[in-house]
Amino acid sequence: METKRGVGMYLMIALGVLLLAIGFWFFFSYNTLVKKEEATKASWAQVESTMQRKLDLLPNLVKTVKAYAQHETKLLTEVTKLRAEALKQIEEKNTDPQRLKTLAALQHRLDAGIGRLMAVAENYPELKSSEQFLQLQAQIEGTENRINITRMQFNEAVADYNAYLRTLPANIVAAIAHFAPKAYFKAQKAAHQKLELDL
Repeated sequence: METKRGVGMYLMIALGVLLLAIGFWFFFSYNTLVKKEEATKASWAQVESTMQRKLDLLPNLVKTVKAYAQHETKLLTEVTKLRAEALKQIEEKNTDPQRLKTLAALQHRLDAGIGRLMAVAENYPELKSSEQFLQLQAQIEGTENRINITRMQFNEAVADYNAYLRTLPANIVAAIAHFAPKAYFKAQKAAHQKLELDL
């Protein structure tokens, strides 16, 4: 009788320790998933912030070009329209795969428009030598570099999150708590081709 009670006590202790270990494992995996998911959100916020900076510079660039190049109104209107579309996309604040594709395509079209604006300066020596134009050009180029860096950081955060999401035991916790993989910010196929400016 005493032996049965001792064995039962050991089994209860072992079961309690096992349940504690499972609980600890669950909470540790859950908290790690939350931290990694938040890191992807923070990285995406940096991408959006940098894109917003570029969009904020565009009205000044359009205004500067407009002052020198009166007959480039079609191009100026197109860039202004693309800027409005990009602002609308940035305001949506989500990272679903379709939105990332739309935003990447829009950024590619906007970059082409900016490239054409910069090329217009070649036809207007006064514009090309304008201090305001040169400063805007430098700021936009610097912002483009920052966008590339923040995109890389976002993709690294997504890779870290997605990899953890697929590892054992985190994938069990992820399934229970409904954590889903995140989409990468990928370049459009057209971004790998030579950019034609159609001037």
